[in-house]
Amino acid sequence: MSKIKWIPEAQAAGALTMAECIQAVRTAYLACVDGQTYPGDRVAMPLASEQNSCQWLSAIRLDPPYFGSKFSAVYPGNPARGLPSDQSTISLYSLETGEQLALIGANYLTALKTGASAGVATDLLARPDAACLGVIGTGAQAFTQVLAIQQVRTLERVCIYDQSPERMQAFCARLEPVRSRPYEIVCCESAEGCVAQADILCTTTPSRTPVFDASAVHAGMHINAIGSFTPYMQELPAGAVQQAAFVVTEHVEGLWAAAGDILIPLEQGLIGRDKVRGSVGETLAGKIPGRADQDEITLYESVGSCVLDLALAIAIYEKSE
Repeated sequence: MSKIKWIPEAQAAGALTMAECIQAVRTAYLACVDGQTYPGDRVAMPLASEQNSCQWLSAIRLDPPYFGSKFSAVYPGNPARGLPSDQSTISLYSLETGEQLALIGANYLTALKTGASAGVATDLLARPDAACLGVIGTGAQAFTQVLAIQQVRTLERVCIYDQSPERMQAFCARLEPVRSRPYEIVCCESAEGCVAQADILCTTTPSRTPVFDASAVHAGMHINAIGSFTPYMQELPAGAVQQAAFVVTEHVEGLWAAAGDILIPLEQGLIGRDKVRGSVGETLAGKIPGRADQDEITLYESVGSCVLDLALAIAIYEKSE
């Protein structure tokens, strides 16, 4: 039996550039469409209190031959304990023998994957001239959204909103040295002020209630909804989902199992299932259409995909060989 390689958080976090992550995610999406990789079912549940949650995800890649699983827990109260709110690990296995090959610390890797996926979706769906990025939330997911989207659009301004002015100021300072170009970084006084300015909006909170008012949504914007990954989480107001021309996601089956942003307005009779057009991979492969005109509002609803986690885990493992 081969020795299981332990790749700790610090090593995994620095193993891939965002450009490499975006390329790995793009390749994984196309492999999904081609039937070369596919996800398993997910298991999600609350933990200890209704504020905490966890999920297990799995995926298989035929070429190269690997499979894997990811455990992810979200504890919103952890930052007060000096701990990350997200706790994740990925187990990587050989598809040929079933042996476990690696255990990978994946807290930041999860954020990198999510950022890279939003980068691919943004590149496909945002207007080519989109120049203002709005971000609600200031955690690791928010940081990697900025890293990814500055790779696919020429940004002139990044607008940030968080309920904590102290977190918001610290986050804006953290962005200064990683800017791809000298764009303006603005701390907003309200979530609606952030949304109103944004050509591209990313919501990155674990909220169970909408984090902005739908009246701030405007024609032509693209939204990446990142934080909601269980049926009882809802970052987006139902009105924002109603205004979207269509929704794409990682895997449509996963969305119907987990996306509170979509499931809640669906249950309220405010949208139909036809609001969800298909997957990012199908859009990337040209099997479903993307943005039709400059005024459409487009929405990428992320609920997580182990296919994408597996793609980055494989890349890190093979780099470490």
